[in-house]
Amino acid sequence: MLLRRLPSTAVSLATAALSRRSTSYLLSSQRRLQSFNSISFYPTLSFRSFCSTSEISPEFTDLITYQPSKRGPLKPGLYLVGTPIGNLEDITLRALRVLKSADVILSEDTRHSGKLLHYYNIKTPLLSYHKYNESQREHKVLKRLKQGEIVALISDAGMPGISDPGTELAKICVDENIPVIPIPGPSAFLTALSASGLSTDEFTFVGFLPKHAGSRKERLIASASETTTQIFYVPPHKLGQFLEESSLIFGDSRQCVIARELTKIHEEFWRGTLGTAKEAFSTRQPKGEITLLIEGNSNSSVETPSESQLENDLRELISNGHSLSSAVKLVAEGTSMKKKTIYSLALRKFVKKTKADDSD
Repeated sequence: MLLRRLPSTAVSLATAALSRRSTSYLLSSQRRLQSFNSISFYPTLSFRSFCSTSEISPEFTDLITYQPSKRGPLKPGLYLVGTPIGNLEDITLRALRVLKSADVILSEDTRHSGKLLHYYNIKTPLLSYHKYNESQREHKVLKRLKQGEIVALISDAGMPGISDPGTELAKICVDENIPVIPIPGPSAFLTALSASGLSTDEFTFVGFLPKHAGSRKERLIASASETTTQIFYVPPHKLGQFLEESSLIFGDSRQCVIARELTKIHEEFWRGTLGTAKEAFSTRQPKGEITLLIEGNSNSSVETPSESQLENDLRELISNGHSLSSAVKLVAEGTSMKKKTIYSLALRKFVKKTKADDSD
C-alpha cells in the first residue's frame, strides 16, 4: 500500500534499495552459514535435537555463530570446566570453546569424557587425572602451566573440585600465582535443590559421607541439629544404609527428597518422610547417582534424650577413638542439653569406671 502512494521515481528508488538490502542479507546469511559450518565442535546432531525438524532455524544459527569482537584468545592458565551431569546438551558455548582451544584436557575418566568430546567433535588430547594419580600428575601439569599452556580440567559430571578431583590442583596453582579460571556449568546438588520443594534460602552441602561408621554418625548428628536444608550424595548401593542411619538420628518424620538420574531419561524425584523412604526403598534397589536432601530442623525445642541414650552415644564415640571432651562436644551438638550436663554424665559413667578397671 505504501508503494502505491509514492511517485514512480520514488518507487524505483525504493525497489532498488530493497533489492540491494535483500542481496546484502543473502550474502551475509551465506557468510554466517559458512562460518557456522567451520565450527567443528557443534555437530548437526546436537542442533536437530533442539528443533522439531531437521532444518536449523536462522535465529538459532545466528545465536551460535555470534562472535563477540572483544572475546580474543584464551589466556594461559587452569580452566575448571563444568560438564553435563547426564544430558549432553547441558553444556555452555564458553565451555565448548575452552575445551576446543585447550592444549590438554585433564579428565577423571578418559573413556567417559571421550564420549562428550566425540559428540562435539573436539580433538583436544585427554590426560587422565583422578584421585589415585593426582599427586603424580601435579608436577607434570604445573610444568605445562608454567610454560604458558592452556589446561582444562573436567570431571565425569558437574563442576571439578565439588566432590571430585581438582581442589588440590587449584590450591597449588593459586599458591604459584597461576591463573585459575572457572567455567560455570551444571551441578547435581543445585539442580536437585532447585526442584526439591525444600527451603533454598540456606542449605548445607555435605556431599558423600565418610566410610567409617563412627565418622558417619558424627556427621549425621551435626546435620540433624542444623536448621538449613542438608544435601548429601549417596551411592545407589548404600541408599538403604543411609536411610536406616539417618532416620535414627533425624527422626522418621523428617521430610526428604531423593533425586536420581538428574537430566536423564529416567529422572526421578521421590518425596516423603525418612521413615516412609526407608520402607519404600527397603526392597527396591535404585540405579544411577543419587542426591538426597533432608529438610532442616524446624523444632525450636528438641526432645531431651534419656541418660541411657546419652551414655550409649558417648560410649560409641569413645570406642571409636574420640577423647572424652570430643565425644561430649559431638553429643551436645545433637541435643538440646547443656554441654556441662553431658560432661558431668561422662565423668560419672566413664572416668570412675576407668579408675576402677585400673585398680583391678
